[in-house]
Amino acid sequence: MNEKKSTLASVAKLAGVSIKTASRVVRRERNVSEKTRSNVEAAIRKLSYRPSIAARAAVGTRSYLIGLVFDNPNSDYIVDLLRGAIHQAREEGYHLIVEPVRSQYDSMVHDLRRLIIQSNLDGVLLPPPICDSPDVLAVLKEQKTPYVKIASSESFGGGLSVGMDDVSAAATMTRHLADLGHTNIGFVQGREGTSTTSRRLEGFQSAMQERGLAIKPEYIYEGDYTFKAGLLAGEQFFKLASPPSAIFASNDEMAAGLAMAAFRSGRSVPDDVSIAGFDDSPISRMIWPPLTTIRQPIQAISQKAISLLINELRQIGNEDSVVTLHFDLITRGSTARLDPDISY
Repeated sequence: MNEKKSTLASVAKLAGVSIKTASRVVRRERNVSEKTRSNVEAAIRKLSYRPSIAARAAVGTRSYLIGLVFDNPNSDYIVDLLRGAIHQAREEGYHLIVEPVRSQYDSMVHDLRRLIIQSNLDGVLLPPPICDSPDVLAVLKEQKTPYVKIASSESFGGGLSVGMDDVSAAATMTRHLADLGHTNIGFVQGREGTSTTSRRLEGFQSAMQERGLAIKPEYIYEGDYTFKAGLLAGEQFFKLASPPSAIFASNDEMAAGLAMAAFRSGRSVPDDVSIAGFDDSPISRMIWPPLTTIRQPIQAISQKAISLLINELRQIGNEDSVVTLHFDLITRGSTARLDPDISY
């Protein structure tokens, strides 16, 4: 026997309010008293009412759909980003549409415009590197579609942005390696052209200069945030006559690649070389030894981005257009104090 599906009318009747008032609560509008809101929400829970996106869209100008457009090879980063965004969107009564794109393809702008129009998106989240694309921002402004950038350059394109202080985080990790006695420190950059890549390099360089340590060109490798890039970086570093005693990678996947390269070359981590990453993604805890890394609050960042976007849609306004969340240095077994008896 099928249970009768609850409706907005049944919610309104149980709560003792009009259908219009119940609808305002469902849409999370502001002009509802706390007592009325509480009564309607109690009725929603009792009747297990789930509003239809299509029905809500039919009676208003919103679709209650938010798009997340991404082009990022780091699968762990995207998974964490999605977890936070999906959770917060659901809490706010919205649904998330996820669309992968290729920023290097000429069709990207056309595909984005078509997605916005066909899906009637209320707003869009832009993680890196899409957030730094002038063409993408131009399309969104052309379509009058609100957006929030994630981990973008604060000065780029204006608008709402959520992230963390990559410069300070990278400097903190570099100081940690220097505090362990390492003076020859290598660095693996992220994907060229992204703001996170340039800011993490800036943090590394500033901490090295602060400690009076030489930044050697042969100790800098241009990666792309993939495991393979870390592997290739390690192979290049370990062929040097004087390889670095510590290496800091711009994300955990590349750090894991470095660890594999160390193993292949017969080196022990951290006895022969210390390796550090960035993100505190699952792979940082899965490899051995587990990675020293920077914990980036990825889920919290995407949750905050959704909140900022929906506040903008509801015309509530945001206290800050740029929100910076806290990071943590996580020390694990992949880094150790420099052994003066080992020749690097």
